[in-house]
Amino acid sequence: MKRANFKTIYVTVICLIITLLCGCNLFVTDKDKFYLNKNLDYDLTWIDLDKAGKDIVIPAKIEDKKIRVINLADPYFTRIDSLDISQVKELESFRLNLFDPKNKSKLKELDFSKNNKLRRILISQSMALKNIIFNSACESIFIDGSDIKSVDLRSLGKLEDFSYYNGPLEKLDVSKNVNLEYITIQNCNIKILDVSKNPKLKKITVDEGTQIIGPTNGQIEYNKRTE
Repeated sequence: MKRANFKTIYVTVICLIITLLCGCNLFVTDKDKFYLNKNLDYDLTWIDLDKAGKDIVIPAKIEDKKIRVINLADPYFTRIDSLDISQVKELESFRLNLFDPKNKSKLKELDFSKNNKLRRILISQSMALKNIIFNSACESIFIDGSDIKSVDLRSLGKLEDFSYYNGPLEKLDVSKNVNLEYITIQNCNIKILDVSKNPKLKKITVDEGTQIIGPTNGQIEYNKRTE
């Protein structure tokens, strides 16, 4: 009888320990934290921040599926404090859209230097963002709403399209971007733009009052600044 009672207590204790361990998220896997698009099993579209935390490290793959696209579009992701994507070696496209310019995002830096296959970057309404480190293979960059005052595009020989809206950008050096076809800089602090080294430019959009230096065949449009 005593032995039977001991076994019952033993099993109960083991069950309680397992329950507590599960409650502590010790058995949470990447599949529990990161969600892929149902139709595109290489497209990361959601992160459960209650399970993953606020300092995010995205893995190279979820189970056997390699991530090639990161597409995070929701104000929910303003909760992210840091985002490490250095492991995602197959990444081709990155999008982060937080929507509300009055959000309380704390994300200050993004580093794409390890993502050698990344070609497209879109970042919108990440208002605390101060710095981006780009990868040399990037072809298209879109930034709308940030705290970025300068960008380093010198190693981006394949860059074709650069757009920057609504931020404190003070200077833009595109002298090394010989394949650049489109430049858009609106509602920022650029006073002078030198396009003398960009023979393939098709369209240039800048704020009224911005001085464009150098001969160009690109169509020039001037944007009326909004306060």
